Amino acid sequence: MYPIRRQSYAVKKGGEKVRWQRRKRAKTTNNLIICDNKYHILAISDCIGGNHHDSYELIEQMTILLNKMNEAKIDYKSSHLNADSGFDVKSFIEYIEQKHQLITNIPKNQRNTKKINQEHRYLSEYIYSFRFKIETIFAWLDSYKRILIRFEQRAKHFKSWLLIASFLINLRTILN
Repeated sequence: MYPIRRQSYAVKKGGEKVRWQRRKRAKTTNNLIICDNKYHILAISDCIGGNHHDSYELIEQMTILLNKMNEAKIDYKSSHLNADSGFDVKSFIEYIEQKHQLITNIPKNQRNTKKINQEHRYLSEYIYSFRFKIETIFAWLDSYKRILIRFEQRAKHFKSWLLIASFLINLRTILN
C-alpha cells in the first residue's frame, strides 16, 4: 500500500515555482510525496507553484514518480494507492489503474456527486484508515524548519533539502 499526498510549504523569500495561494494567504510551493506502509519515503516530485489545485499536472507528476520507483526497482504492481478525495479525478484513476496496474483506494469527492446514478468504485475503509501514515511523515518533515518554511529561492535547492530530510526519516525508521 502506498499513500500519496500533495504537501504545501510556505515561502519567505519568493523564487522559482512559488505562487500565491489565496486560502493560506501566503506564497507557497507544493510537492507530491509517495510513501510505503513502513513509513519510508519512496519518491518526491519536483516543486509546483502553490496557486494550483491538487489535481494540477497530477498524471505527469505521477508518471515521473512511478518511473523513479521503477528505476529504484520498487515493485508496486497490484498494490493499493491510498489518497484523499482531492485525487478523485476520473482521468487520473483510469491512468493509474490501467497503465500502472495499481488499485486506487480513493473516496469520492463530495463536489463530484451531482449525478444521481453514479458508478460504484472500490473503496476499502480498512486500507484507507492507514492514510495516517503519510500524515505522520508530513509531521516528521515539518519538524525540520528548513522545510517547514522554504527559504531557498531555487526549486532544486528546496527539493535537495526535502531529499536530505527524507533520507534522515528513512534512516531513522530503518534503524529503529
